[in-house]
Amino acid sequence: MKISVECGALSTGLQQVMNVVAQRPVMPILGNVLLEADAGQLTMTTTNLDCSIRCSIGAEITEPGKTTVNVRKFASIVKSLPCADVDLEMLAPGKQLKVSGGGSVFRIITADAADFPPLPAFDAAQTFSMEAADLRQMISHVAYAQSADDHRQILNGIYFNFSDGRMTLVATDGRRLSTVWKEICVPDGFFIVPSLTVEELEKLLASGTEVHLSFNARQVAFHVACKSISGPSSTYIISKVVEGNYPNYKQVIPGSADSRVRINRELFLSAIQRAALVTSDMSKSVKLTFGENFLEISASSAEYGDARERLAVVHESRQSVEIGFNPRYLVEPLRALKDDEIIFEFRDHLSAGVIRNDGNFLCVIMPLRQGV
Repeated sequence: MKISVECGALSTGLQQVMNVVAQRPVMPILGNVLLEADAGQLTMTTTNLDCSIRCSIGAEITEPGKTTVNVRKFASIVKSLPCADVDLEMLAPGKQLKVSGGGSVFRIITADAADFPPLPAFDAAQTFSMEAADLRQMISHVAYAQSADDHRQILNGIYFNFSDGRMTLVATDGRRLSTVWKEICVPDGFFIVPSLTVEELEKLLASGTEVHLSFNARQVAFHVACKSISGPSSTYIISKVVEGNYPNYKQVIPGSADSRVRINRELFLSAIQRAALVTSDMSKSVKLTFGENFLEISASSAEYGDARERLAVVHESRQSVEIGFNPRYLVEPLRALKDDEIIFEFRDHLSAGVIRNDGNFLCVIMPLRQGV
């Protein structure tokens, strides 16, 4: 292998593929990046066996070939080079990779590319495409609600469901549930994408133009076409899905509400964040008091004092209702949305509250007991 590649593109590509590599991989080869040079492209692949990332960048290929090197050391070396272009060359008998640039020369120990785990293939019948920005927005609307509890792995990710011409994403940790949907012609199916894959996918979609999604019973793949001039031209992430049956999320969504209140999203978000400043570890509750065309947001703790703020809202009920919520559970969906106005629905102080927009999103939040 003998190639020349733009330093910034190589560094960006390595940063994209490096995050799935464990700090202490179970096998040495899993700490490496697979480098494959052919047909005018350098392809970089990393894996932890559960999730794999592959990205390609343009390169001037003198001699095609492939090898693997420690990804963290290689990325650090490339990032440090004071040059525009990097030359990579395999040295005989193929146990070292020569890295040259800006007067610096490194010889890095390599491992056989044949020992690197292969990426799985996918059934082309279960493939569709969509705008990368659309998928990124949908993921951002629900990702915060994923569970971080290792004892509930079925909830440690985002549930993707395709049926009746609709794509639905769901995330829940048992205390709140967020879902977003989009009308799109896709093959029927469902799977759960692990939280680590979700995190990496969001980063890749930020610089993407289009994403091709493929899935089967055990794996899911996202092929992201990138718009960055200096970075990878495309990135491919493959992940095992979380095994098991996702809970029936539709049972959690209230069928009707006694009260439906329209609130300015940014004013609501800011008021909750201010009230949360006086909460403590012992008192994490922000109270919402709904009256006739007003919403009062309050919080108090023995350690820091209290806060109170009133907003004008569209609510015609003459009966005052007070509901307590964990402020983080209110802030996260409000921050994820971009709508000027949201709708807050509820029945009473013991029932779940629902934040929704006029489109395709809703978040169900369980209330806290009075005095909590």
